[in-house]
Amino acid sequence: MKEIIDPRIQFLLLIFLGLIILISDINQLAMLNLLAVIYLMYNRRFFASVKLLFLIAIIIFFNYYASSTDYQFFKYLGFFVFLILRISPVIAFASILQEVPSGKMISSLQKLGIPQNILITLAVTLRFFPIIKKENKIIQSSAKLRGLSFKQISNWLHPLNSFEYSFVPLMMRTLKITDELAASAMTKGIDSPRKRTSIYENQLKGSDCLLAGCVIAFSVLILFIKI
Repeated sequence: MKEIIDPRIQFLLLIFLGLIILISDINQLAMLNLLAVIYLMYNRRFFASVKLLFLIAIIIFFNYYASSTDYQFFKYLGFFVFLILRISPVIAFASILQEVPSGKMISSLQKLGIPQNILITLAVTLRFFPIIKKENKIIQSSAKLRGLSFKQISNWLHPLNSFEYSFVPLMMRTLKITDELAASAMTKGIDSPRKRTSIYENQLKGSDCLLAGCVIAFSVLILFIKI
C-alpha cells in the first residue's frame, strides 16, 4: 500500500507554494514546475510527472520563440503561457492532496486549528473535481460512440452541437453530484457542533518533515536565483 504524506504537510506545502508563485518571474516559475515534477515522482505519480515535464518543455520553447519573434499574436499568447506556468505547480500539489480520504484529511487538518466551515469546503472541493473528471470521461465515451465527441475532427465544424451533447449533460450531472455530496455529508454528521472522532491515526513522521524542509528550502532558493 502506498504511504500517504501527512495531510497537514501537504496542505501547508500547497499554501506555501501558492504564495511563492505570486512573487516569482517566468524563469523561477519554470524551476517551481520542475519541483512539482519531483514531488509527483516522490508520490509515485510517474505518468503525471512525465506529462508535466513534457508540458514545461513545450511552454519554455514557446516562450523563447514568442520573445524572439515579431508576430504580435505569439506575444499575446505569452500571457497564457505565463498563466499555465503559475497554476500547474499548484494543480500538481493539489492532485496529491485530493487522493487523501476526506475523513483522514478533516481529522488531520483539525489539529491545525482550521475552522470547520473551511475544512468542509476544502474536503468537498478536492473530492468534487476527481468525480467530475470521471463523469466527463464517461460522457465523452458515450458522445464518441454517437459521433459527437470533440476528439473527432469532423465535429469541430459544428461546435454548438458538440457543446450541447458534451457539456450540457456534464452540467446536469454536476448539479446531481452536488446534491449527492451534500446528502452524504449530512448523513455522516458533518454539521454536528461536537468534536469529530476519527478512525485514522495522524502522526507526523520524520520523512514528512524532511520532505517539507526540502521543498521549502528549494523554493526559497529559487527566489534568489536570477537566470
